[in-house]
Amino acid sequence: MNGVRLTIVLLALCGAALSGSALAQKTASPVLPGGNSKAPVNVDANKLEYFDKEQKAVYSGGVVARQGDGTMRATTLTVFFDKDSSPTGGTATSGNQLKRIEAAGPVTIVEKERVGTGDRGIYERAENKVYLIGNPTLSECGNVVKGDKDSRLIYDLTNNRAQISGRVSSTFIPGGGNCGEKATQKPSGRTN
Repeated sequence: MNGVRLTIVLLALCGAALSGSALAQKTASPVLPGGNSKAPVNVDANKLEYFDKEQKAVYSGGVVARQGDGTMRATTLTVFFDKDSSPTGGTATSGNQLKRIEAAGPVTIVEKERVGTGDRGIYERAENKVYLIGNPTLSECGNVVKGDKDSRLIYDLTNNRAQISGRVSSTFIPGGGNCGEKATQKPSGRTN
């Protein structure tokens, strides 16, 4: 794979589009909860394959994608591109933009103290939503919400809103625990 193809894949993950050889930001939004649309995306995997005809890139083997405070782990990550239909046309590198990302799992998405997991995950750019499908779990500061094998968690990146459909069970810790606080040592009460 040449460097241009690798660049396309990495830029697509952060919601950027390519216009000729220059970047053109279009309603850039983070792909990962906790991500920053202006932050670089780092993807580590054992293998990367690009399929020009199908307009997709497949990362496989211990995939870890990071952007800002957001991290996603998966077994396989497939990025689908949507060719630009503008009359100017051009080469395969001149109008591709991110359309959809599919992650095969188990899938884990982490943002600071918030952790979402599922059997598989999908990011739909047009909707700006992340889906965790099959046994989704969302936990934060000891509070846990779980769905069953037929459930799905929908995380709306535009509104920062999560919803789980299907059978749900929840565990909440009164007061939220010590989320985000560093443990401090209390004085023993002894004086010298």
